[in-house]
Amino acid sequence: MTQLSNASTTEQPQASSRLQQSLPVIAEPELPPPTSGWLSAGRILLYFVLIVALVWIGSGFYQVGAGEVGVVERLGQYVAYDNGKPVLEPPGLHYHLPWPIDRVYMVPLLREQILEVDNFNRQPASYIALKRIFLRNPLNTAAEFDAIFDPYVITGDKNVLHMQLAVHFHISDPVAWLTHVYEPPGDTTDSGELAMLKMLAARDLIHQMAHTTVDEALYGGKAQIQTELFNPAQPQQGMQAAFDRLALGVQMERVQIDYVHWPMAADQAFNAVLNDRQQAQADIERAKTEANHLTTYAKGQAEARINAAQAYANQVEQQATGEANSFTLAYQQYQKNPRVISLKLLSDTLGQVMKNVSRVYFVQPGQKMVLTLPPPRQRIIMPQSSLSAPPPNQ
Repeated sequence: MTQLSNASTTEQPQASSRLQQSLPVIAEPELPPPTSGWLSAGRILLYFVLIVALVWIGSGFYQVGAGEVGVVERLGQYVAYDNGKPVLEPPGLHYHLPWPIDRVYMVPLLREQILEVDNFNRQPASYIALKRIFLRNPLNTAAEFDAIFDPYVITGDKNVLHMQLAVHFHISDPVAWLTHVYEPPGDTTDSGELAMLKMLAARDLIHQMAHTTVDEALYGGKAQIQTELFNPAQPQQGMQAAFDRLALGVQMERVQIDYVHWPMAADQAFNAVLNDRQQAQADIERAKTEANHLTTYAKGQAEARINAAQAYANQVEQQATGEANSFTLAYQQYQKNPRVISLKLLSDTLGQVMKNVSRVYFVQPGQKMVLTLPPPRQRIIMPQSSLSAPPPNQ
């Protein structure tokens, strides 16, 4: 037993050694030193910082569009030349120091902007809660509330009108616009930045309507009101003068009244006046037509009478000329043979006198005869009333 056990123990290490020799040898990986992980994290952070820096530097490039200028603000002040004139970047690609050092504002110079002045033509949305309280009383009506709270402008003859105005303008001074008008960063057409312009336009409209009657505002006076607010021939007067005094950097182009109407509470009265005005205008047009017709007829009659008088004057002139010529010829013949011409003139005269005589009696010298003359014509005289015209002379 002891020999068998010794033999088995000697055979086991030999078998294991042969098994290890038959298996492939696998090399164990080498582990990095303990400090290599910190180096990789630092390298990634470095790359990240470099990328952020490149993006930050690249954010300084900006594009100025057509019809715009770029104004750079650096640390709260606009970038200017040595003479103090602000730098206005033309259209194209430019570069500025990235935010928060520099900030660029794009100001449209050539684009026409429209300011809607609806201060006197807006629904009182802020009075909705008050309107509900007002209408709780059954004696109150919505028309009464609108008549009280609707925004309106007062005319010179103490009437009220709803009006809406459109002011067309463009930016003439970008720095003045950014300094005094422009407030929020972003689009320069934001309604918030136009509040000052709208207030000034509304003030000038109130002043102008205080010198205008309701008839002028409603019937044919819009052009005059627009001219008083802004006259292109005198651009430094009217509404433009207020903009220039405040250095807003705005140049007006024109003013247009978009809407003018009376309040709904006075709708019936204004419609009645409008109907009467239309009727009066129709009567005036009809009277003008009749006057033109009568004038044309009178001119025709006058021209006809003038022509007839001119023809009669020509006839009389020709007859007088002919008679004068005949008399001149007769006088010349009379000087040559007075007796013959005298007998000729006497014969012609008797011929003119005797052509209407029905009976002619020739009496020799010393001859006596009885002439029977026809009785005169008798006229029948009719009795006349006191209202009729007097009878003709007998």
